[in-house]
Amino acid sequence: MNFKSIQRVLLATFLFLCCWSANAQHQFGNSRVSGDFGFNGMYYIPDSIIGADPVDSKVRGNAFLNILYTNGGFSAGARYEFYMFPLIDFEKIGYQGQGIKYFFADYTNKFISVTAGNFYEQFGNGLTLRAYEDRQLGIDNSLLGARIKLTPYKGIYIKGVWGIERYNFDPYLGRQDYVRGADVEFSFGEMFPKMQQKGFIARVGANVVSKFEKSEQDIYFYIEDSTEAGSTAVIPSDKIPENVATWAARGTFGYKDFRIDAEYARKMNDPNLPNEFIYKPGEALFLSATYSRQGLGIAASFIRADNMEYRSQRWENNNSLLMINCIPAINRQYSYQLIGDYSYASQPNSQIGAQLQVNYQIPKKTALGGKYGTDITFNYSRFHDIDKVPVQEAIDNGTPMGTMGYTSSFFKFGPNLLYQDIGLEISHRFNNKKWKWILAYNYITYNLEILQGHEGMMRGHLVASDLSYKITPKHALRLELQHLYTKDDDGSSVYAMLEYSISPSWFFSIGDDWNYGNPLEDHKVHYYNISCAYVWNTTRIALNFGKTKEGILCVGGVCRAVPASFGCGLSVTTSF
Repeated sequence: MNFKSIQRVLLATFLFLCCWSANAQHQFGNSRVSGDFGFNGMYYIPDSIIGADPVDSKVRGNAFLNILYTNGGFSAGARYEFYMFPLIDFEKIGYQGQGIKYFFADYTNKFISVTAGNFYEQFGNGLTLRAYEDRQLGIDNSLLGARIKLTPYKGIYIKGVWGIERYNFDPYLGRQDYVRGADVEFSFGEMFPKMQQKGFIARVGANVVSKFEKSEQDIYFYIEDSTEAGSTAVIPSDKIPENVATWAARGTFGYKDFRIDAEYARKMNDPNLPNEFIYKPGEALFLSATYSRQGLGIAASFIRADNMEYRSQRWENNNSLLMINCIPAINRQYSYQLIGDYSYASQPNSQIGAQLQVNYQIPKKTALGGKYGTDITFNYSRFHDIDKVPVQEAIDNGTPMGTMGYTSSFFKFGPNLLYQDIGLEISHRFNNKKWKWILAYNYITYNLEILQGHEGMMRGHLVASDLSYKITPKHALRLELQHLYTKDDDGSSVYAMLEYSISPSWFFSIGDDWNYGNPLEDHKVHYYNISCAYVWNTTRIALNFGKTKEGILCVGGVCRAVPASFGCGLSVTTSF
């Protein structure tokens, strides 16, 4: 039996044990054992037209099992992951291996919470620290170490963390980098209840995070000069900072229907590969203001990030590995198939932009509102790179490496438009309550060169319609139609999808994404997909067959590349 056969036997045994345990209840006095598991597999079929290349193992899958033990204030858990032959998009980002990569023990009472092992944590909006997991993106930057949380008085929260960041399935042993930090927050509404009762909201917080990475390697770089060969310069290892600190201050203030959030973060000099080893400090500003009352909601936000990519290891350049912080994306997130490949990826080293969204409901029982009212949403967002003026030393050297890099006017927009979205959505439920219709329009401008490394800009018009009909209380139909018109990139596409659901157990769908406007005749492909799912208690089993086009997958402004694929997939999730 070869190694791949052994892997498949182990995976089959693992799935059998998971299914068996999912149907059992485990309660022992005050103690309880619970958990969940998931499997996502695929049988791959080569397709040269869409770029789905042959793979060395046609059958691939990702699997995990979480086990959690609780007894009063004590809890402990572990997660076993099996990614020995993962889905091809995970393999491309190096997420391959198996083992227990997440385990912890935690004790919590009203005053203190102590965690040892792996943990996830976020300070404020994540500008300085965000250790989190997104299984869909293949991101897991949990910290292995210790965390303590204190609540010395109602409304006062203190956190302290120390840990080594996870790096896919690589071992922690021998690592010469770690992260440490502390955060404090004061919630005045909790400290003074009468203040909250009168409609006031007031919270302030601050944190500091530091990463340590051993510096033992000189950095060599090329400098242009009058000679044809140029010259080579070096940044000695003792000039590379081993400790890089960040700090942030934040506040939330509001009164009744109005609220404002703000956070400013600053990073000390941090020469690394993504910023071309410059010594310029980084900074980020996040602002958000909202107003809401019955029938009207207004939200506006602003973000600026300058040299704020913050990693455990200075030589890492992958967009999902060893990221200590996360600069949030403030643009509106969509589930529309055709603009999924043009989702905006937050740019921590160079972005400035704003978002405005207005929600209005035409009142119920009016001519335009109908019996249930009509919801209208307008949004506008625009992002540029920041304005950069190279310092004289960088100009003289012909490279920014080893210098301060550039200067930048704080509120000045840079010359390159990264992303713009103008959108309008109308949602209406008809008087018989069985029909609901959503109509949406978006005009998207997307910088392919900066955001994806492709040439040019994409400017496109998207029209989407979502019509649902409730046949009976348990049976429903939904029809989704989309059309993206563009003369750029791969050209125009049309998408149609029909869903039929039988509540609460069955779900069926068939869809087709036709890239009819592709400039290459052979690439005017139908990306069809057929799927069904069955839900039983806490278990969901889904099957799908079809094609996926090459592009990007984004969740909350964090993105990764997705290769083209064709085949049959199986997904199983359950909890116990």
